[in-house]
Amino acid sequence: MDEEPVFKWGYKKLIVQHWVGTISLKNLNIEILPKIAGYVSNEDLRNVLTRMLLVSHQSPAVRKLPGAVSMSKNSMIEILIDTFLTSCEKYTSEGMRHSYVKVDQNLNRVKGRIDFNKQFTCNVLNPTRFWCKYSKFTPDNFINQFFKLCLTEMSKVSTDVSNKQRIKRLLPAYEDITVITKEKAILKDQVFNSTNQIAQEGYVYGKMFLQNIFSTLSAGNTKINMMLFDMNSLYESFVYKVAHMVFGNSVTYQMRGNYLLQRDIDSKKHISLRPDITIKENDGTLIILDTKWKIPQRFAKESDAYQMNAYSTSIPKVKEVVLLYPLVLHSAMIDDYHFIDSEGKERLLKIRTIDLMKCLEWKSFLTIFRDSIS
Repeated sequence: MDEEPVFKWGYKKLIVQHWVGTISLKNLNIEILPKIAGYVSNEDLRNVLTRMLLVSHQSPAVRKLPGAVSMSKNSMIEILIDTFLTSCEKYTSEGMRHSYVKVDQNLNRVKGRIDFNKQFTCNVLNPTRFWCKYSKFTPDNFINQFFKLCLTEMSKVSTDVSNKQRIKRLLPAYEDITVITKEKAILKDQVFNSTNQIAQEGYVYGKMFLQNIFSTLSAGNTKINMMLFDMNSLYESFVYKVAHMVFGNSVTYQMRGNYLLQRDIDSKKHISLRPDITIKENDGTLIILDTKWKIPQRFAKESDAYQMNAYSTSIPKVKEVVLLYPLVLHSAMIDDYHFIDSEGKERLLKIRTIDLMKCLEWKSFLTIFRDSIS
């Protein structure tokens, strides 16, 4: 975000770039909501953005909509904190997960097995001590450390009375849990299975919070908290998760292994082609879906068409390519096209738009999405 400004100066105004989210000061919340064609209320825009965030941060294996979330909060930060707290409360009340951790400790009795290297190094003059290695069944594991960090950081950021009270009630349960850094929490990937799956939803929302909250700015004595999302990435991720819900395991995200150029002398390949979303049909052919968070003025940009042409010609077994924009009011460009080929081969390009307001009615939205792509 440091290299890409949130705003740029216009004539007597600030123009928002491709970021959405919220900027919170002591007594003021500035919300940056996505731009959707037509008249849409701020409340509806906030609900759409929240829905997109929750869906886009789900596990790819999840095939259903996330649980209900309170929309009565004053900012996106408070909505996300509220969502995390609901999951955290359920996890904590049903019993914090314990796990075996390896312990390396100097004891006055043997426990587990003796580490003879350290024994001879550290205890050679103290034969009553034993340097042991053993496993301990404890709640002080990474998942609980992660939840404690999230609760601690959220308590610093939240200004919502209800959220602050809920955090205060939860923190004592994590009193004996080790404090970890934000960097460790973000960089480490937690593997979930049947024993700790109950923590997965809270972990996803907590990680979303830690990755996107920024508290590095201040104006005088006023601290500025920001939670901002790149709308290009959010739209791409949202469409992928929706496609996965609709088409299942036939969907691949940013498929690798295809290139645009190959050098004659040694067959070395150049310029990797990584389409946003690939859907494999039953006959083995591919539908390539590329998302574009922009509103074309009259027609698709030339660069977008060139990109889709490269996918169509250089990736094997491509049946059709689809450019997917958010809803536009002028629908003349929404149609089927084919690339002009000197060999007479018809390669299909579909230009489609999707009305994100429909995602507030989830079941009908999935049907609309399937019909748009199929």
